[in-house]
Amino acid sequence: MTSRPAVGLPVVELGGGSRPGTGPLAREARRIAAELATDVVASRITDADPSAWGPAAGDGLGWAALPRTSRPLVGQVDALREAFRVEGAARVLLVGDARWTLGPQVLAGESGLLRVLDSPDPGAVSHALAADLSGTVLVVADPAGDTPWIATVHELLTAAVAEEVGPRRAAERTVVLTEAGSPLDESARAAGSVVITTERDVPGAWSVLGAPGLVPAGLAGAPVGEVLDDARSVAELLTADEAENPALELAGVLVAVGAGAVRLDPAEGPPALAEWVAALVAAAGGSPVLVDGTDPDGLPDGPALAPASARHPDAAPDDLSELLDGRSGGSIGHTGVEPTVDALLAEVTGVGDDPDEGSDDDEDLVGDPADEIVRTGGPLGAELLLWQYAAAAASRLLDGEAFGPEAPATAGATTPEPLPRRGSDGLVDVHAAESLSGAADDPGTALQALVDAVPPGGHLALSVWLDPADDASVAVLRGELARRAGVPVTFGWGPRDRGVLAPFRRDDPRPGVLCLVTGDPPDDLVPDPGPALTSLALTEAGSVAADVAARGVPVLRLHLTDRVAGLVSLARAVQGLRPGPATRTD
Repeated sequence: MTSRPAVGLPVVELGGGSRPGTGPLAREARRIAAELATDVVASRITDADPSAWGPAAGDGLGWAALPRTSRPLVGQVDALREAFRVEGAARVLLVGDARWTLGPQVLAGESGLLRVLDSPDPGAVSHALAADLSGTVLVVADPAGDTPWIATVHELLTAAVAEEVGPRRAAERTVVLTEAGSPLDESARAAGSVVITTERDVPGAWSVLGAPGLVPAGLAGAPVGEVLDDARSVAELLTADEAENPALELAGVLVAVGAGAVRLDPAEGPPALAEWVAALVAAAGGSPVLVDGTDPDGLPDGPALAPASARHPDAAPDDLSELLDGRSGGSIGHTGVEPTVDALLAEVTGVGDDPDEGSDDDEDLVGDPADEIVRTGGPLGAELLLWQYAAAAASRLLDGEAFGPEAPATAGATTPEPLPRRGSDGLVDVHAAESLSGAADDPGTALQALVDAVPPGGHLALSVWLDPADDASVAVLRGELARRAGVPVTFGWGPRDRGVLAPFRRDDPRPGVLCLVTGDPPDDLVPDPGPALTSLALTEAGSVAADVAARGVPVLRLHLTDRVAGLVSLARAVQGLRPGPATRTD
């Protein structure tokens, strides 16, 4: 018998192969979940016990308590939103690193009242400056309070708002999210802005249920109180040290993928949910890849994970049962199946309650994990906490740096030298690591050298540090690169998408090569943010390229001196590629 749950409950549905029950992933995930339960990992997360991950985790486990400790923020946000509404300011412009902005985007969904600026790209900043700022609340998220590009953009936007509403009201319409005692804390209070302190023991990817997530989304009208209620309602379920804990099952999936790619399908969930999950997976030690449904060719193999939260308990699928009695589960789209964990895993593994009981048909237990799909669901707050517990548990076995500050790609104490400039075709400057032999002064030859450097079983990562709005067409290069080069190609917008760089930020980098694309700003930007911002953007991108190259990874940075003509030159270079030695059959 099924019914709508009275409270929001998370769902993990595993399936695969030619029919449910033929895929091997669920079987391995359950074994790993049992191991994590034996090690009492879930309760150690709840108790903020760093022993499961090492001393570095000690200052980053405060997120587990946020569903309870963040409750006072709801009233404060409601009061601020009403005060701003009376002043005629209903829209929210959030400025900050993607670690702090993805969470609010997930919570705000499609409300349209939250706009995010998470890049120092001059084009993106120019668009923000050109918007109607008279009815906008500016939210600046910088916990450390010392990020140069955020400080520069903060100053530019404050001046632009002041021109619309005056300096005093501009300061009063600015909400600053930062740690107590940071440089930004002191300057913002002195200016008369609203300051809300962030949790010092909550890393960026885990802050969605804290001030960095709730405040911007709540000011944009998101029902953040309901989200917290949903998260609190499932806390007991997710903290249980039992193999049937859905968070441990999901952790088992992440670990079972191992050195492969965790493919995330963004099509079924709220906007930004898959990107937020990718940030957690990367922090846990996995290699997330967002699946492009319009061009799926050339992506790394692996099972697909589909986060698909309901926005509210009333929107939960009809075939979810009250799972507190049956543990966890819920089979979305499979009617007539009692959605308990035992029944769910029996359905997808082809075995009964005993995980060691085999199938009559051995072939049913031999399948390709790349054919499998894992769906998660439930009300938004419940699923957010589900993924956080799952990623935290998985990081124990994946050796991720989930809770410490983001480590630089290099292990040394010195800053690596920038990639040397090899030459230019007049439209695209070529910068290449010393390890990239064969790179010449034109982009075509340099790209071919990069493709030739892809090791067997490796991939090419394309990280584009341009404006996702004006330069969106560059994304088509991913599929074309994959088809021409014959290797898997991942794609991400820098600095937002850390997932594309995750495989290279380890002591033992996963096999692959990296191409960064940067560019000079367009000549016709109105307003023009100025050269200082361009310098900051290029410095950040260049530092990332140098950090990864210092680990011995072949790295190429192609810099467009003219964004339009340079992109045409780059496209022609891609069209001339041939498969590298790792995949060449002739």
